[in-house]
Amino acid sequence: MSIHVTIKVIPLGVGPSISRYVAEAVRVLRDMGYKPLVGPADTSIEVGSLEDVGRILRRIHDTLAAMGAPRVLTIVSVDDRRDKDVPLEYKVDKVGRLAGVKPL
Repeated sequence: MSIHVTIKVIPLGVGPSISRYVAEAVRVLRDMGYKPLVGPADTSIEVGSLEDVGRILRRIHDTLAAMGAPRVLTIVSVDDRRDKDVPLEYKVDKVGRLAGVKPL
């Protein structure tokens, strides 16, 4: 079963625009072999274990610090569903169909 993780990174002390930091965090996820689903305010991925989450966060924080971010605030949401496997894309598509809207 996959675990859905939503990550919002907010580098502090880098000025008003954080898009290059967020883009780099997404690149880190891709480089680690994940398929990020990027939204307007956060990014979601599927991981195989809860231990993966710690490794991912460490890599992102280290990368943003190396870019000059003196402080990184990260908000994480974990959906650890164990009764069945539901891909992220399925959840997005289903809600979009039920709401009658196209996903981003």
